[in-house]
Amino acid sequence: MTEANFLPDEEERRAVLEDLDRNLLVEAAAGTGKTTCMVGRMVALLRTGRCARIGQIAAVTFTRKAAAELRSRFQVALERACREAASGPARKRLEAGLDEIGQCFIGTIHSFCGRLLRERPVEAGVDPAFRDLDDQEDRLLRKEAWQEFSRRVLLGDSGETLVELDRLGLRLEDLEGAFLRYTDFPDVDEWPLPSKGAILPDLGPVLRELDEYVRHMTGLGPHLPEDPGTDSLIPEYRRIPRIVRHYPNLAEPAQLMEVLERFDRNRKAVHKYWMQEGKFSREDARGEEDRWARFRQEVAVPTLERWRQYRYGPVLGVLRRASALYDRLRQEQGVLNYQDLLVRAARMLRENPHVRAYFSKRIRFLLVDEFQDTDPVQAEVILLLTAANPQERDWRKCEPRPGSLFVVGDPKQSIYRFRRADIVTYNEVKAILTRGSGGKKQGKKTGRVVRLSASFRSHPGLINWVNRVFEPKPPKPAKPARGAKDEEAESGKEFERFPSEPSEYSPSYVALQPGRRAFWPGDLTGVFVLTIPDDRSLKADAREYEADRIARTIRYALDSGMTVSRPKKDAPKHAVGSGEAERTAVNPSDFLIVTMKKEGLSLFARKLAEYGIPHRVTGGSALNEVRELRLLHGCLRSVVWPDDPVALVGVLRSELFGVSDEELYLFRKAGGRFDFREPLPPKLDHGTFGETFEAFRDAFERLRRYRLWITRLPAVSAVERICGDLGLGALAAVGPVGDLEAGSLGKAIEMLRNLDRNGWTAVDLVDFLAELVERTETYDGVSALPETPWAVRVMNLHKVKGLEAPVVFLADPWGNWNHEVDLHVDRAGDRVRGYLAVASAKAGGFGRAMLAQPEGWEELAKREKRFLDAEALRLRYVAATRAGSALVVTRNPKKDRLSPWAPFADFLATCPELPEPEPGAVRTVSLRPLEISREEAAKVAAEISGRVAAVSDPTYEVRGAKEFALAQESVWPHEPGRSSGAGLDQGSAAPPQGEHGVEWGTVLHHLLDVAARAPQANLERLAASALAEQGLDPALAQAAASQARAVMASGLWQRARASLQCLTEVPFEIWFENGPHGQGRPTLLRGAIDLVFREEGGWVLVDYKTDRIPAAGPEPLVERYRPQVRLYGQCWERSTGEKVKEIGLYFVAVDLYVPV
Repeated sequence: MTEANFLPDEEERRAVLEDLDRNLLVEAAAGTGKTTCMVGRMVALLRTGRCARIGQIAAVTFTRKAAAELRSRFQVALERACREAASGPARKRLEAGLDEIGQCFIGTIHSFCGRLLRERPVEAGVDPAFRDLDDQEDRLLRKEAWQEFSRRVLLGDSGETLVELDRLGLRLEDLEGAFLRYTDFPDVDEWPLPSKGAILPDLGPVLRELDEYVRHMTGLGPHLPEDPGTDSLIPEYRRIPRIVRHYPNLAEPAQLMEVLERFDRNRKAVHKYWMQEGKFSREDARGEEDRWARFRQEVAVPTLERWRQYRYGPVLGVLRRASALYDRLRQEQGVLNYQDLLVRAARMLRENPHVRAYFSKRIRFLLVDEFQDTDPVQAEVILLLTAANPQERDWRKCEPRPGSLFVVGDPKQSIYRFRRADIVTYNEVKAILTRGSGGKKQGKKTGRVVRLSASFRSHPGLINWVNRVFEPKPPKPAKPARGAKDEEAESGKEFERFPSEPSEYSPSYVALQPGRRAFWPGDLTGVFVLTIPDDRSLKADAREYEADRIARTIRYALDSGMTVSRPKKDAPKHAVGSGEAERTAVNPSDFLIVTMKKEGLSLFARKLAEYGIPHRVTGGSALNEVRELRLLHGCLRSVVWPDDPVALVGVLRSELFGVSDEELYLFRKAGGRFDFREPLPPKLDHGTFGETFEAFRDAFERLRRYRLWITRLPAVSAVERICGDLGLGALAAVGPVGDLEAGSLGKAIEMLRNLDRNGWTAVDLVDFLAELVERTETYDGVSALPETPWAVRVMNLHKVKGLEAPVVFLADPWGNWNHEVDLHVDRAGDRVRGYLAVASAKAGGFGRAMLAQPEGWEELAKREKRFLDAEALRLRYVAATRAGSALVVTRNPKKDRLSPWAPFADFLATCPELPEPEPGAVRTVSLRPLEISREEAAKVAAEISGRVAAVSDPTYEVRGAKEFALAQESVWPHEPGRSSGAGLDQGSAAPPQGEHGVEWGTVLHHLLDVAARAPQANLERLAASALAEQGLDPALAQAAASQARAVMASGLWQRARASLQCLTEVPFEIWFENGPHGQGRPTLLRGAIDLVFREEGGWVLVDYKTDRIPAAGPEPLVERYRPQVRLYGQCWERSTGEKVKEIGLYFVAVDLYVPV
């Protein structure tokens, strides 16, 4: 008997496979095999016959990668089940499912909703040909919408909006961030306005209080110490009176509020600085500090709060208008973003019961993975689709059909609140699933919760450590009463842990239990600490040390053949691998580096590269950091805006042209203008200023050439050509991490190419490049080399969920997760209400300045903070449960409070320090850029030019048979009075008689071809269409049809119709390996024969001619076309191997057939 028989949650796992008539919510803790459960459930539905056809199953996952894995594992499991099943109905059902596996939907919730909308677009109210917008396209469209809205406000609304914003002391550009945030939540039904927001209180008392306080500051001014040191109050006492004097009218609310903003922060008086000159006592300093605090709390803060509430309504009005424009743009372009897919699908199902009934019959079983990350709109789609009553429109009142819904999730891993994933929604759906009455099942619940706790991912030692860290705190024993400061100091040291009972903020903790106990011993097993030395006090030095230490450890582990603890052969059936393979040495893919934030990922990538370790970064900003991208942006900026001398000077001084400051001075002194469109000044001659002259000549010539490309070529084509001409790809490739930088540069160009499809101009593309280099939006880099599966993975924590590795490093102990609260969404009740705090970046880039806020924001922010604190706990849980054998946590003891891993500190006290490789045991690889001389570069450039020329030279020719023949070029040996050739038969090589002789011939050829295939065809209608296509008057249709019918009445036509086989417009190709004359490059001759028919004795080939017969007779035309038809005959014999007994010309205009 194996350990699989003793799984602590065996009964729950059996319910997943056997309890098919009930809806299940599986709460699967980290590493418990939730994907295996989903696959097992799907197979069981088919095996038992509970599901009649595989097309009735739909499985929804969180990511495309997870969907691909689920699809693969389901097929493997279904194939295995077919092999193992005994002959009988069960096996037939499984085999039928395997044959039709493509009919089972497995994908993301967005693709699932997209499929629903495409199937019923009328009821959904969407364009049947709508296109999905990915996240990047949607971000760009939102920015485009805001820019368009701003343009309309500036030019088209008579200035009313700008006047209102100016009255409120706001700028339109300050609201862009709020607009982007506002449009993230289209499911919010209501954004409540303050009840007293339209009324501004009397500001007279506030102005008097301020005036009195400022006069007090002014009076103290001459006596304040010259050196304030670390005191933060003295500088304000000096600064505020000066600031107040600059405002012309503080009776204007906007001006008054700007001054009060100076008081919206605590200031501390350092007594020794106040007392250093003997003018102030300790009591004086304390009194000034108290006065500041009193004015702030009693005057400034309440007034600013009312002012922000007063602003809130007008600001929301602006956001609503901009959002409406954004909605119109999507509608006009026929595109739907990811939220549209969800919202439109939910609306369609909610408002069209017949549509819901239709899909409910189609999709009888819905399985949902990662349900803890489901947002309310997704939950609505899921519950409406599985509802027993298709008439119920409120998803919160829906009861799923028995057995129709199977959801898997772990509420302890719900970490995407910023993407609308809400633990409250999870709890609501959980309550709905467990309240079902079962109808006729006599009160038996139609749903239940199944909890899986046996982890197959981690070593038992790691599982025990995780349980100690996250289990609920034991109740505190009663203690004697103490002062408030003592309690506050103690509570400050405590960190949130999972509660023993679930709450609206956090689920309860379910302890992990080992699913495997038999493990091979490994060199890296357990929990380790990586401690930053005390002498690394600066953040940059400490980060450098940590990244280097981790990279050296990995390099040493790879070189020395270190092992990790892996399951033994006799571990439970869920284990992967067997035998001695379990004790193999580590490879790069066994290591995972996790940080809380994106910043710093590139440092780990650089250090891994220094030690020659293959790696892959996810969730970072490597693309934005490519130096060559910044150079390209600088060059394009100067080209697109040639009137900007600053942009030109910037690109001249850059690495692209390397013009020194001295050369810039000489150029300007010689009378030069910083405009590359202007000629170089005469004083800057080549003889006197050789190198300077050449530098400017080369730069200006290149920039003029680039300007020409930008104006004449498609924008992206011009950018690509400029990038190549500057050699940026090669420059990126020779750097220390050249594969990553060259690949990232290529990815950036590809992103521009995708944007160009939307009709973006060169200016738009340059603006987008500016956002890349300024990191407005961050993107992962990509290697120019093929990815290897054996790579160290480096990623931020939000990207790591669902992944695992034998060895995990929890790194970067400086990136604590502590976002300012700017939004709260209340989903309690019938309507979803949103509350948005509108803020803008402060001058200098530090912090954010509050611009507008809803009523009661302080309490709303506290409530939201509780949700975020609970989510931070879940983030730490996700981080701690990724490792299979070893977990390494970085600590910086002096600054633990800044670390996201600080809550682990008490549990790391007894853990060993990560062993450090001996000095000299690990060596870096050379990452110096390649050194290439000018001579080598010139030689390689010449070789490249030669290769390009060779590749550009055609290796064969394609020629028209008719043109070839009429040029009197011999293919086969001449016969008396004949020559050979080849060609198409459209028109004549000689100038056609009449202005449109060629077009008229084309029309007749078309009519005769159709007439041969369909004699009853309406030739007049066909002729009118053909004439219009050739640019001729459709009124000539009758004449063309008459001429075609005349041919059909001819003896030749009747002869062809009576033949053994008749063909029209027969194409042919003849290949000459050494050219038509037996020498030269290979040649392909192409042509088409108008009429071919077979009689006794061989084939007859006829070519129609629409030429007019000259007065002297047809002989000149016959001699002209004889080589053509002779060649046709020879090609036919060569192609078919059959005899041609006759070839001829048929002159259509005079009904004359001439054999040649």
